[in-house]
Amino acid sequence: MKAARPSDLIEPLTSIRFFAAFAVVLFHSGASFAAGSPHVPTFLKTLLLNGYCGVTFFFVLSGFILHFTHRGRVKTGAQIRKFAIARFARLYPVYLFAVLAMLPFTTPSGWVDMPQFFLLHWWVPNGALGWTDWNMPSWTLSVEFFFYLWFPLVSRAAGRMSTACLAVAILSLLCFDFVTASSSVIDNRVVAFAWMTWTPIPLLRLPEFVIGICAAEIIQRGQRMPIPAWAPAVALVAGLSLSNSNRIAAFATAMAALLITAIVSDRGSRFASVLSARWLVMLGGASYSLYLLQQPVHFAVAKWLGEDKILLAVQYPILIIASLAVFRFYEEPIREWIRDRARMRPSAMEEVVAKERDS
Repeated sequence: MKAARPSDLIEPLTSIRFFAAFAVVLFHSGASFAAGSPHVPTFLKTLLLNGYCGVTFFFVLSGFILHFTHRGRVKTGAQIRKFAIARFARLYPVYLFAVLAMLPFTTPSGWVDMPQFFLLHWWVPNGALGWTDWNMPSWTLSVEFFFYLWFPLVSRAAGRMSTACLAVAILSLLCFDFVTASSSVIDNRVVAFAWMTWTPIPLLRLPEFVIGICAAEIIQRGQRMPIPAWAPAVALVAGLSLSNSNRIAAFATAMAALLITAIVSDRGSRFASVLSARWLVMLGGASYSLYLLQQPVHFAVAKWLGEDKILLAVQYPILIIASLAVFRFYEEPIREWIRDRARMRPSAMEEVVAKERDS
């Protein structure tokens, strides 16, 4: 199989991000309401309550895309510096914007507020030091920052492993996940084993990221996933609709890896073509802003309209419009400004935005 380029796969994989992000949004703001309603079918309640599994998709996809993009280019000091700048440009401007957007709804607590500005606030188990997070969904960005620090080492290690060893590594990490339910852990007080109580959450969630890296290395070697891309998507939705076990998150991790690799392998299919629709790609591009703005938008709508669930439903179109605006007029411009100052070529996402702008 001809090796895929980032431009070949960025559009369908970007579109999938929107569905994962919106699943998390619904989990945070609509799942409990649906679960208490006698009019909502059981399978839909279960699906919504499993919306948190969208996070595991992001962690697997993050490892996959980073290795696909930076494979063999995080060896020297100069290369690692460029990687760090690219990650800062991608992560921090929107993150800072979303954290500060919570100021009207937050009472500052002093120095314990500071670690969140350095993306360290989810590194200490059980909140032992009392570190705060104004924007609750930002815990995943603290975890991602931890992943980035490990990426050069893990990426180089994956490149030296045989394909068989990479497959064994993926299966071993999935087994670890199924046994420990690590990909469902958000709070160290709700874990399967005592030793996990004082294990930092970024370390517990690292297997998901590593699985993505290993999957990307296998694909980069020309291996093809011999299944249609729609199959793991259907299996994922079906599984999340049928089980409320915390180990369903491990199933979601496995299906996320299969879905990502199947899309790349089957990128000429009708399924991939549908996911490459420009409006879906733009929604996927805005998914990072959507994810981080969900809490400030929810709080703002609740303040203006009250806590009535019907009124709160307007938060979803407001959130989508706000995230598209932030993506188009803040996130991408500042990201490319930072990359330009560092004499780095435009990101793949900027090429997508430029295509949409010129159409």
